[in-house]
Amino acid sequence: MAGARIHHPRAIELEAFLLGQLPPREAASVIAHLLTGCASCRKQMEPLAGVVLTPNLIPDEPVEVGSEYDFPLFRAFAAARRYTTSLARERREAERDREDPPLREVPLPEVPGVGSPTDWERCEQILARCRELRQGGPAARVAAASLAVSLAERLSPDLRGPCQLADLQARAWAERGNARRVTDDLIGAESDLTTALERAREGTEDPRLLARLLDLTASLRIDQRRLTEAAQLLDWVYAIHLALGEHHEAGRTLISKSNAAAYALDLKTAVRLLSEGLALIDAERDPKLVLATVHNLLSHLVDDGQIAEAERLFRESHALYSAHGGLLDRLKGRWLEGRIASGLSDPAEAERSFQEVRSGFAHAGIPYDMALVSLDLAALWLEQGRTREIQTLLGETVAIFEARGIRREAIAGLLMLQEAIERDRASASLLRAVASELQRLAGEPVSKAS
Repeated sequence: MAGARIHHPRAIELEAFLLGQLPPREAASVIAHLLTGCASCRKQMEPLAGVVLTPNLIPDEPVEVGSEYDFPLFRAFAAARRYTTSLARERREAERDREDPPLREVPLPEVPGVGSPTDWERCEQILARCRELRQGGPAARVAAASLAVSLAERLSPDLRGPCQLADLQARAWAERGNARRVTDDLIGAESDLTTALERAREGTEDPRLLARLLDLTASLRIDQRRLTEAAQLLDWVYAIHLALGEHHEAGRTLISKSNAAAYALDLKTAVRLLSEGLALIDAERDPKLVLATVHNLLSHLVDDGQIAEAERLFRESHALYSAHGGLLDRLKGRWLEGRIASGLSDPAEAERSFQEVRSGFAHAGIPYDMALVSLDLAALWLEQGRTREIQTLLGETVAIFEARGIRREAIAGLLMLQEAIERDRASASLLRAVASELQRLAGEPVSKAS
């Protein structure tokens, strides 16, 4: 019977779920079943079941106190993801090694004269292309950077000297390390960035190159949640730029450091760093950076409960959103306006804002932000006891996620919240936990297995 299969998934379905290979609807059913703690399925899933189903499991990696992983279910899923991602990666690498050389060893076609000046220029052009691919597919960035690495490692030092070649090689390895970071290959990124630093030690000791390498390594540390190390690296980057008189870049560095503070939930430090960064950056040179920084500053003020200050600064920033913000920037500004209205106890205005923004994100095809606005709206309705409307709202959100093939973990979090609403067990803290998980998932690339 279909019902029996849903309540007791087959072993092959359990393995596919753990490896992220089930379609969203089937995966959501498996998660709902596992949350009941079924002993027979637990036995079938050994040794992975202990990772997924033990609420108080502490991950191998240190977790920042007060982070979203304080919520037991998400902590368990986080540990499971690490385990299964590692397992899936080992399987993929074993298969790839049998069939094709790894991407890190992508060979260049045999081209005569690889030591010519035009080959050096070709490598420079590929690195420039890597930067242009930031808004494109991550796989294309990795492939282009791999080509640059292969070419740089085969150039002759006689062209411009061994130190200049070492600098070029460092840039190529760093570019590929950053591209791998974006694809969530943190192990590969660590290896490439380490090589980049080793090459730089043999180079010209260009301080700007060193600052770039440290900055990229700090981004990796933030993704690894090694936030103290990230902050230390960014302190060094800041000192380099300041010593060179590059105040704009120093300001950008403080803004980057604010991200580490925000991930550590140290909102007061994040606000301070954003304010100091704003004072250094050149607004005419990069007005969009100013807008993004102001928006983050206002958002942190709201999160920190400084609603009156956020409301005052938001009024002063209307012109900035109008002059330099695109459609999505304006939607996010309206969303922030709704959060401020909610904090000022104006539920009618908050609801109008959230409904307007939710519709805007849905039409723009941005499901994660649409879901996050939905959770803000649900929190507003929860205070008013409007549970039936929350159930409808969450049902619509889940349906959109399923239709678009959104990650199973995101659907599971929404289904869990929907069940808590039905059982009258929902709380503001649970809404915040689900929102934190959705924000984290929105920043992670979807692997081929999911």
